[in-house]
Amino acid sequence: MTQQLLAIDEGRQRLHLIDTQNPEAGWSRDMADFPLPRALQRISPQRVLVGFDRGFVELDIETGDVLHVCERWTGVTAVQRLDDGCTLVAGMDLDGGNNGINLLKLDRDLYLMAGVRREGDYVRGMTRTDSGYLLCTNDHILETDFALQPVRKLAAPGFEHAWKAHRYADGSTLVSAGYGGFMARFDADGQLAGTFGGKGQVPDDVAPFFYASFVVLENGHILVANWQGHGEDNGHKGRQLLEFSADGGLLGSWSDAEKISSLQGILPV
Repeated sequence: MTQQLLAIDEGRQRLHLIDTQNPEAGWSRDMADFPLPRALQRISPQRVLVGFDRGFVELDIETGDVLHVCERWTGVTAVQRLDDGCTLVAGMDLDGGNNGINLLKLDRDLYLMAGVRREGDYVRGMTRTDSGYLLCTNDHILETDFALQPVRKLAAPGFEHAWKAHRYADGSTLVSAGYGGFMARFDADGQLAGTFGGKGQVPDDVAPFFYASFVVLENGHILVANWQGHGEDNGHKGRQLLEFSADGGLLGSWSDAEKISSLQGILPV
């Protein structure tokens, strides 16, 4: 596995630029000032957008230096910069209410343009589609329109803290199952088409525990972060980064237990 990527180590609350073939390359920075980082998006050749509990920060990819910070809330779980320069911010009770999922839209100058809310007690990843959003709401993916009105649910046995959803051009959807420790495919009609990467489908040393962030590469391969638990000393428990073929076969894996405890967010750069 050859890959340079940004990696969130949730266990040690650090962000790394790593090269899986060169452990001396890259950089590492403490994220104490930006707690609970989860979302990663490359927004230019030099910049990455990192969502964290209170908002988001823009960092220089080459150095890890802070370029801009926006922190106004508590409970942010996902952010996304749109092509027009606007920013979407998703999370829990961002408007000060209780038991609500919020989605806010900020303009290019980070002024609030619009906000929508729906009842709910959990959300992690947020993916924008052509017609609305895919919201990871624990035991299912809630597909909504742009007003967060429900359209349908995507669910599979074993979903617990489902983390991220990816919509393919053909309308099918790929989901990381969180504590289920597997990846799930849904067809364009929202029906479960199959799973891969779970226990019994991969070698024992992979130790599927919590499939968190994942990335679909240009060649169709799928990189998955195999998070292993809270705390500083989990890196030896399983293989931290997995690469699957487009049809779900395990192609390779990577770990660095000295550097990383619990890999949660990943972004190839």
